[in-house]
Amino acid sequence: MSWVWGTSTPPPVSSAVFAVSGSTTISAPPEKVWQVLLDFDSYKQWNPFVRSQEILNKPDSAPLSVGHRIKMYPVHLPPTMDDGNVGLLQKNSTLVEVTVLDHENYRVAWRLANALPRWMLDAERWQMITAEEDGGSEGGEMKCKYESYEVFRGILAYVVQWFVGKELKMGIDAMAEELKRRTERNQV
Repeated sequence: MSWVWGTSTPPPVSSAVFAVSGSTTISAPPEKVWQVLLDFDSYKQWNPFVRSQEILNKPDSAPLSVGHRIKMYPVHLPPTMDDGNVGLLQKNSTLVEVTVLDHENYRVAWRLANALPRWMLDAERWQMITAEEDGGSEGGEMKCKYESYEVFRGILAYVVQWFVGKELKMGIDAMAEELKRRTERNQV
């Protein structure tokens, strides 16, 4: 049985032309990291990769849910907090649709929602947070692991990999590290 894109489980990397991934361990409970990750309004303050995310098709008071479309702009490649010194070709945008939002297991995924047919270009990004118990201290400090990966397929995925594959990897790594920094700094 083959795996189907856009389902409630992450796609196998073997199903893609290429994938980028990153992870980090964060000294905070998963719910705290989850709260920071889904606070799109604060991205401008800490995220050097995706500087802003705007949910396009939701009423003002509705929470994020599956089916919402998100405009990510600007996406800095390579990542930087300096919006003023970014060249035209380093500032990108993308439109995605939320395919998974699992508050209980701290998983969110979205899939490219552009006008191109999926056989030309398809991408799906997964972000997951899992609790870990630190065995090094008595009583154990709550830690969690943040993981993010994005898989690309379709004939244009080769072009994406060639032109910005390294920068995408840098972006995912930078976002992971800054998510760690912001969450740990904002511990109460």
